[in-house]
Amino acid sequence: MKGESFSVDTESAGTLAGLRWGSTRDLPVLALHGWLDNAASFAPMAASLSGVQIFALDLPGHGKSDHRPPGMRYHLMDYVPAVLEAADALGFTSILIMGHSLGGAIAGLTAVAAPERVQAMILIEGLGPLSESEAKLPARLRDSVSGYARVHKRTAPVYLDIETLVSSRARIGPMSNASARLLIERNVHQHDDGYRWRSDPRLRLDSPVFLTEPQVLACLKAIAQPTQVLLGNDGMLSKRETLGPRLEALNSADVRWLDGAHHLHMDHPEAIAAAAADFLSQFSQ
Repeated sequence: MKGESFSVDTESAGTLAGLRWGSTRDLPVLALHGWLDNAASFAPMAASLSGVQIFALDLPGHGKSDHRPPGMRYHLMDYVPAVLEAADALGFTSILIMGHSLGGAIAGLTAVAAPERVQAMILIEGLGPLSESEAKLPARLRDSVSGYARVHKRTAPVYLDIETLVSSRARIGPMSNASARLLIERNVHQHDDGYRWRSDPRLRLDSPVFLTEPQVLACLKAIAQPTQVLLGNDGMLSKRETLGPRLEALNSADVRWLDGAHHLHMDHPEAIAAAAADFLSQFSQ
């Protein structure tokens, strides 16, 4: 299911593109993808999730959405107003958010920043942002500033064929080739000399600052909305020692472990759709 294209204009991030699945009579859910992914991340699950209208955004700088202006950076917190402005443009006064990885972190921060707007969340392999000891801040700041100074001097890479990109993305994921192809096809454009990335190269640069783990836990404790957490048995979060305390920090959550790695919503869409449908049934229109 390729989905229907849409776009919304935001004040803080320009025009954001997206894909929509489902009927206008179905329950609307705003879907946020992971880092360097795009709206096509939710295509496999959309085929199995009936009764739900998915509005999947390309986050700023990703997929077919606008890049930030020259000199601007991609700070984690800046995604929050962009999401709220996109929801406004779509006419959502109360938002159900589904987020994967980075999208899950953004969803949680949005719930903290605007609790009156977020009704509930489904977090797929995403429970708070990455954290780091405050002792690492000076080096991180130096690396980030120097990285941004160099990015303008780089030449955008050109790839002769899309198959190389698909196989490389599948290995990095890890994910199936079919899932990787969905992401790659939306994230490249073709020129006479080959394929180039659509995504902003600044997305790959180091962040100037991470939250500390106590700060992340404080944010999770502030989330009062009903929350479902879907985790892969072989996912990235299963290997992190921060997972247990983060789950405990949530006031109440429907936590489910399912087969799959980090992109389990793409490689095992039926199981994720079934879990999400069960959770969303309490909000049916």
